[in-house]
Amino acid sequence: MLSERGDHEAALSLCEETLALAPDWDIPHFLMAETFEALGRHQDAVTSYTDYLRLAASDIMGAEIRLALLGKAPVPETLPAPYVEALFDDYAVRFDQALLTRLDYRAPWQLRSLIDRLFPDQRAFARLLDLGCGTGLGGEAFRDLAGWMRGVDLSGKMIAEARRKGLYDELAQGDILLGTEASSPAFDLVLAADVLVYIGDLQAVFQTVHNTLQPGGIFAFSVQCSSDSGYKLGQECRYSHHPDYLFRLMELTGFEALASEEAVCRQEAGKDVPGMIVVARRPLLPIGLPEISGDLPADIPLPPKPLMN
Repeated sequence: MLSERGDHEAALSLCEETLALAPDWDIPHFLMAETFEALGRHQDAVTSYTDYLRLAASDIMGAEIRLALLGKAPVPETLPAPYVEALFDDYAVRFDQALLTRLDYRAPWQLRSLIDRLFPDQRAFARLLDLGCGTGLGGEAFRDLAGWMRGVDLSGKMIAEARRKGLYDELAQGDILLGTEASSPAFDLVLAADVLVYIGDLQAVFQTVHNTLQPGGIFAFSVQCSSDSGYKLGQECRYSHHPDYLFRLMELTGFEALASEEAVCRQEAGKDVPGMIVVARRPLLPIGLPEISGDLPADIPLPPKPLMN
C-alpha cells in the first residue's frame, strides 16, 4: 500500500522491520524486491527476488518473471501456472468490473463481430470450446452461436464465477492444453480471447487446437502485437507476438488464415494496447504441411496476410 502511494522508503522500512521478526517469511522478501525495483536498486531487487524463491513453496508471486525482465533469468516460454492461477484466483470476484470499466476490455465481442461477418448465414456451431474462459465473458458473446459450449480455465475461482452465470454446458479447471482433450477432433469453434497473452511460444497451443478441431473447424483468437520478431514478455507480465510469427505458425500447424484485423482489445494504464484478432480454419482436407519437430524454423516462407477492413 505504501509503495502504491509512492512512499517507497517507508515501504522498504516496513519490509525490513517485518523480516527482522520473521526472516523466513517469503512474501516480505518479494515486496522488498518490488520496492527496490521502484527505487531503481536493481541488484538489491535481484537479491530479494532470489531470497523469495529460496523460501517460497511455489512462485505464486511471479519472481522468476521479474528476474527475466531484469535480465537475470531466461525469458520463460509461458508464464508459470502457479503464478497465473494465484493471480486470477485473487482477481476473480472483481474481474468483470475491472475489465469492462477500467480496462475497456472488448476482445470477445470483437471476435464475435468478425465471425458474424465471415459467416453471416451460420446459425450455430455445434460444439464450442472457450480456452481461458475466465468468468465467462466469451460465453456471453458466443452463447447464442453455440449448440454446446465448454469452458476451461486454470483458476478455480474464475470457473466458479463462470458457473454462476449458467452459460456453459461444461466447465473444467486446468491448463488449456489439457483442457482441449485432443485425442480426437471434437469442436467446431475454439475461442481464445485474451488468453494467448500469457503464453509466449504458441507452437504447442496452435498444434493442439488444430488437432481438436473438426475438419473445417474455426479457431478465433486475440493477441497483443509486438514490433519485435517472435514474441516478447512485457513489463506488465503479458506476452506480445509479431504478426509474422503468428502467420508462420498458422501455416506450419496446418491452419488456413481466413481473416485478421488490427484491434485494440483492451487498455493498460489508460492507454490503448495494440492488438490483433484472427480467425483461422482447419481445412476440410489436409494441405500437405510437414509434421512439427523441434523449434519453429525462422526461414519458412510467409503466407499472405488476410486483413479485413
